[in-house]
Amino acid sequence: MDRRWMKAQLRRALAPTALLLALAGCGSSLPLPPTGPHLPSEPAVVVPYPPPPARVEIISPPEAPGLVWIDGEWQWRSRRWAWQPGRWEAVPPGGYFAPTATVRRSDGSLVWFAGVWHVPGKK
Repeated sequence: MDRRWMKAQLRRALAPTALLLALAGCGSSLPLPPTGPHLPSEPAVVVPYPPPPARVEIISPPEAPGLVWIDGEWQWRSRRWAWQPGRWEAVPPGGYFAPTATVRRSDGSLVWFAGVWHVPGKK
């Protein structure tokens, strides 16, 4: 048999396996917080324009077990966006994290909500 033909057949047979292994390597193994919505009582900051795209961060290992990763976010400070780097944090008992959000309201205004922890029973 032709050696090139055999190599091509082997490549075709192994391609799905290689693809699955590559996709599995793309999965996140970061411990992430439980997430949920922002509350209607939270302050919304009216902003003139949306934040820039998120920055790529190199994540260091956690300093203690049981911590979760909070992604970096753009925060509105006076008249400009400022980057807040990601960080490791402990999950408050019974709490969830509402990630930063920028929302266009029906009146056309753009509002920003900071990423915050919500814990039942705490204001």
